[in-house]
Amino acid sequence: MCPGKGSSMISTITLNPAVDKTVYVSKLIPHETNRVLRVETDAGGKGINCSRMLKRLGAETLAVAFLGGTTGEFVRAILDKEGIPHDCVWTSKPTRTCICVEDSTESPPTTFNERGGPIEHSELVALLEKAKNAARRSAYVVFGGSVPVGVNPDIYKVLIQIAANGGAKAVLDADGEAFAEGVKTKPFMIKPNRDEAEHFLGEEFESKADVARAALKFAEMGIQLTVISLGKQGAIACYNGQVYDAVAPDVKAVSTIGSGDSMIAGILYALERGLGIEDALRMGCAAGAATAMSNGADIGEKADVEKLVSRVKVSRIDFAPL
Repeated sequence: MCPGKGSSMISTITLNPAVDKTVYVSKLIPHETNRVLRVETDAGGKGINCSRMLKRLGAETLAVAFLGGTTGEFVRAILDKEGIPHDCVWTSKPTRTCICVEDSTESPPTTFNERGGPIEHSELVALLEKAKNAARRSAYVVFGGSVPVGVNPDIYKVLIQIAANGGAKAVLDADGEAFAEGVKTKPFMIKPNRDEAEHFLGEEFESKADVARAALKFAEMGIQLTVISLGKQGAIACYNGQVYDAVAPDVKAVSTIGSGDSMIAGILYALERGLGIEDALRMGCAAGAATAMSNGADIGEKADVEKLVSRVKVSRIDFAPL
């Protein structure tokens, strides 16, 4: 199921998608029997989440991913149900399952993420070919998430170069070694969260000014657009050397799963429609907040995004970089 040729398309490539299960309990007590209140199951993975929000916003999108087994069939069924075109490589191993345990306390959720894979060489070759096809048909290609067993951590470096060769702008949302390798190829946009940026730069941010200087450091590495997400605070962004503070609207967050992926979708949706960076950041923060208001791994609705956009405050940060 694939869309026709169109330079306005935003493709996503997910190497390690998942079936996300969110388990709700009153209070999680380790080493005890915990009674489950309810379970919500949804398709997951950074690129999958991004495509789902893009579709809800009305963008043309294509989801490329490794899928396998009954769990892979579940993810594919969600994509079909939501009318999201996809071009996936079917793997011999099943798509992984990730479990998130949420309780009614203020404590962060507890997550259990399977590694995913192993991916066979022939399967990787097939995905690289699909990535080439997607790049030739897209304005942007989003690469996101962890790398499954059997795939080298430098895979994003290879994929970002494929996007560039196809004439598409690459967007990277990963962490650890996969992120470090990908940055070397200078993608158009990166979206680390605060912890990921601190880890990569070997620093600890004590203020938004520290985050802003970090965004400038990525600009010095050749990254045109850096967005460092700050959870409910919003994001600090650097676009063509100018730093911005995007303050997210105050909403009642139910689950943060997929919020960062939705932020990317909102930003790219706006940029592809010719909006300026400040409007793009507003759309991104609104999309992220809308998803945070949704249960489990569900993605926010367009109507909520539209209501929240005007509540996002974006301002420039001007200072002499250190």
